[in-house]
Amino acid sequence: MKLTRAMRFFRFLTTTRPRLIGGAYSGPTRVNVSSIPGGAVLHLDHRLMHLVLELAEQFTEDPDGIGEQLREIDALSNPREDSHAEHQRDQLVDELLEQLGGTHLRLYGDQVRRVAELLLSSNGAGNVVAIPTQRSAGAA
Repeated sequence: MKLTRAMRFFRFLTTTRPRLIGGAYSGPTRVNVSSIPGGAVLHLDHRLMHLVLELAEQFTEDPDGIGEQLREIDALSNPREDSHAEHQRDQLVDELLEQLGGTHLRLYGDQVRRVAELLLSSNGAGNVVAIPTQRSAGAA
């Protein structure tokens, strides 16, 4: 009984946890791809680390400016029935992200091809499948 329960738990872990299938390291930002049931996960930790480092650098240069922006974003994050505050908060977040280096992840050259291959193979779409052929006469 315990073996069956352990097998079910192992099957659960292998189907729900992202499985790293590879990465694209040739560009300015590393991108890793994991497969999950029905899709893929892009690991953008390298890009986010650069954004946090840029935020820290701007904070040391102008702590009041960045601090005030973050306080304003926080104040608008808890609106009470005010959809205008949500819109204003989103606009401030967009401006801050643009100030830090943007929200776009740029891929170049072979990195584009590699990420595309990894995304296709994440759900099995990029796997080569052998198609059975007809047997030749007398090959039984």
